[in-house]
Amino acid sequence: MATSFSVVAGLFNPKQKIIAAGIIGNIIEYYDFALIGFLAVMMGNLFFPSTNHFLSLLGSFGAFAAGMVMRPIGAAIFGHIGDRVGRRFALMSSLVLMALPTFLIGFLPTYAQIGIMAPILLVVLRMVQGLSVGGEYASSIVYLVEQSGPKRHNLYGSFVSVGAKIGMALGSGLCGALLWYLGEDAMGQWGWRIPFILSIFIAMAGIYLRRGLVDDYRPNEEKTIPIVAIFRDYRKVFGQFLAVASIVWMFYYTLFIYLPIWLQGYTGLSKMQSGQINTFSIVMGVVFIPLMAMLADKIGSIRVMKIAALSTAVTIFPLLYVMIHGGFIGAFIATFLMVVLLCAYQAPIFAATVEAIDHHGYRASFTALILGSAAGIVGGMTPALMTSLVELSHNAYSPAYIIAISSLIAWGVLKKIKVR
Repeated sequence: MATSFSVVAGLFNPKQKIIAAGIIGNIIEYYDFALIGFLAVMMGNLFFPSTNHFLSLLGSFGAFAAGMVMRPIGAAIFGHIGDRVGRRFALMSSLVLMALPTFLIGFLPTYAQIGIMAPILLVVLRMVQGLSVGGEYASSIVYLVEQSGPKRHNLYGSFVSVGAKIGMALGSGLCGALLWYLGEDAMGQWGWRIPFILSIFIAMAGIYLRRGLVDDYRPNEEKTIPIVAIFRDYRKVFGQFLAVASIVWMFYYTLFIYLPIWLQGYTGLSKMQSGQINTFSIVMGVVFIPLMAMLADKIGSIRVMKIAALSTAVTIFPLLYVMIHGGFIGAFIATFLMVVLLCAYQAPIFAATVEAIDHHGYRASFTALILGSAAGIVGGMTPALMTSLVELSHNAYSPAYIIAISSLIAWGVLKKIKVR
C-alpha cells in the first residue's frame, strides 16, 4: 500500500504536493458531508425512526448539525495549535481525528438493533468529526495561502474548496452508483454503510501525503493567547468577515445539502434525478471555484464577492421558480447558475480572511474561528432551518427569502470592509 502511494506521490511536483497535502483533509470532510446529505432520508429512517417523515428527516439533519456546532470549538483548539506549534502538526492531528469517526459510522448498529443508543452514538461520532474539522479546514487554508506565490493567494486558497467539491463529488457519485446498482431496498438495509467504510482509503492517502509536509511557518515567542489578541485588536474586522462568511456558508449548505431533498419534494423530480443534478453541480464547482479565484486575484477579492452577493439577492427567486416549473432541464440550468454565483461568493473568502490581519502569529486562530463558526453554526443549522421553514410555512420559496435578505446584508457589509 505504501509503495502505491509513493508511486502516486512521485507524479506531483513540489507545488502540486503542497496543494494535494493541503486539500486532502477537505476531500475527506466533504465526502462525509455528501454522504450525510445524499443518505439523509435513509439514515433518518434507520437512526431516528418516526411515523412522521418530517421528524425523521429533521433528526438526520439534527445529527449533521450536532457535528457542525462543534466546529467553532475545534477551530479554537486547532487554530491555537497552528499558531503556537505549527501548521504541519495541526494538519496531521486534525486529519487523523477526522477520518476515524467517518469510518466507524459505517459499522454503527441502527435504532432497530440497539434502540436509543444508535442515534446517540451517531451524534457522538459526528461531534468528534466536527471538532477536528473545525481545525482542519482553516489550517489547510492558512497553509496554502502562505505557501502560494505572489498574486496567487486567492487561487491557492480556493484549492481547499476544490478539495471539498472533489470530496462531495466522490461521495455523491458513489452513493448514486450504489443506489443504481443495489436498488433502494438493499441500499437502505446495508448498502449505505459501504461509502463510510471506503473512506479509510482516502484517509490513508492523506496521512501519507502529509508525512513530509513542507512548513515555512515558525511560531513566535509571544505570550499573548491569539484568541485574546484577536478580540482585543481585531474585533471590527473579525465581525465583518464572520458576517460575510456565515452568509456564504448558508448559501453553500442550502445548495449542496438541502437542495437535493427540496428538489424531490417540490419539483416532481425523482431521487435519481435530484442526485444527478447534485453531482453535476459539485463537479461544476470544481471548475468554477478556481476560475473565480483567478478573477479575484486580478480585480480583488472584495469586488468579486460584492458582485456575487448582489447578483444572488436579485436572481434567487427566479432561479427557484425555474426549478419548480421547468422540469429536469429547468432545475438543471437553474442549479448551474446557482453554482456559478456561489463560486464567485466563496472563492475569494479564503485568502481574504487569511490576509484580513497582518499578524502571521494570529492568522490560524483568526481564520479558524471565522470559518469554523460560519460553517459550523450557521452552515450546520441551515439544512434543518430550511426544512423547518418550508414545513411550517408550506411555501416552497421560503429558502429564497432567507438567501436574498442575507445576500443583501453581505453586500452591505462588504462595502464597508477596507481592502488591505
